[in-house]
Amino acid sequence: MFSNLDLDDFINLGRIAGIVLFVIALLLPGVHMGAESYEGIACAGWTLYGTVAFFGSLFGPDGPDGFALFFMISGWIAPLVAVGMLIDSDKTKRVIAMALPGLMLAPWVVFAWHDSGWGATPIHPSFGHYVWTVGCLLIFTPEYVAMLRGHLPERRERLDGPDRQN
Repeated sequence: MFSNLDLDDFINLGRIAGIVLFVIALLLPGVHMGAESYEGIACAGWTLYGTVAFFGSLFGPDGPDGFALFFMISGWIAPLVAVGMLIDSDKTKRVIAMALPGLMLAPWVVFAWHDSGWGATPIHPSFGHYVWTVGCLLIFTPEYVAMLRGHLPERRERLDGPDRQN
């Protein structure tokens, strides 16, 4: 069935699978707080509201709120991925692909915040969060493969050396 597909076809299938998982994850339970479970689309809206909360905390009496910062960063991941899907610039897609794994740490800081004793409402990931994460990363499969392809010859040359015989 897949015998006629080359590597580029599989790379493109990775992007398509990522888009499908990303959209499905918005309909799945993304997080739960106590007995309540919330769909991914609701999580996306609330975390975008984190931008307002963070900038509001800058002017508050207690200064910047660290929880609001990570909540805000979590909120901008989905729009950034959507921009990466829609934009035609390879350079922009590559930059988003490089930043994405680091940005994906922000929700985990939010999940751990309550357990740390810093006092936020306990938020825990549900199945949809994992599907969303995989989808976000798969969307950038072509960029990740291109980055790896670009670095592999350099590594071989460094390891083998220019004048080393096989």
